[in-house]
Amino acid sequence: MRVAFYGCGNIAQSIIEGLIEDGFKSKDIFYVDRNKGNKRRLKKLKINNLDNNKVSIDIFFLAVKPKDAMLAYETIIKSYSNPKIVSLVAGINSKSYLKRGNDIEFLRAMPNTSSKYNSGITAILNSTFKANNLKKVIKLFKRVGIVLELDKESSMDKFTGFIGSGPAYFFYLLKTYEKNLNKLSNGDSLKSKEIIASLLNGVALSIKNGGSMDELIKIVASKKGTTEAGINLYKNKKLLNIFDYGIKSAIKRSKEISNEYK
Repeated sequence: MRVAFYGCGNIAQSIIEGLIEDGFKSKDIFYVDRNKGNKRRLKKLKINNLDNNKVSIDIFFLAVKPKDAMLAYETIIKSYSNPKIVSLVAGINSKSYLKRGNDIEFLRAMPNTSSKYNSGITAILNSTFKANNLKKVIKLFKRVGIVLELDKESSMDKFTGFIGSGPAYFFYLLKTYEKNLNKLSNGDSLKSKEIIASLLNGVALSIKNGGSMDELIKIVASKKGTTEAGINLYKNKKLLNIFDYGIKSAIKRSKEISNEYK
């Protein structure tokens, strides 16, 4: 199977690196991208520039910015017959693409950057992919993480704001951990990152093997102890509400992008 990425920013590169890590052959991955920095990184991964290779492509991944999506999409459908296109572009709904051409197998997918480490989460919303080809796409994304199949466009907006953006929310919250750990480790930033990674790995295993979030909190937070003091402050400051507002703001922006590119 040959795949091609139109646009190779962070999301596309995360998927590419995850696929290669899982054994997908780099010779079967192609790209179209004008960015010199992206080209240098892809060259190191031994990825082929599609502009220099006239080959058949089984699946196209549309991974450009929203403002460039329609031009890239139209380039694909004009250059290839019956193309199979997976859009990784946030916000723009399926109808906006499908009204621009016939005989196209199309679906939307929203992965996140953890795909690079084969720990990604990808939502898929199928429009016109045939069953056998849909299975191929799902199999590809399962190589870089887990897959969630959605059944309506509004769910994709929610997923984009919640999970697609999710890693950045945690990175943002962890900045305060990094700042304080750097002080404890006398400025050893590598040690700080190692500690944070170990902490998150323990949290992940606890979630996977434990009970509800409240039950997991109770295990750590003893009555009138230090953890309870911190949790109570977060409750008083309504931290969860603020976090929820941030997610809703991202979802709202996804919907706005959809309206901008109808």
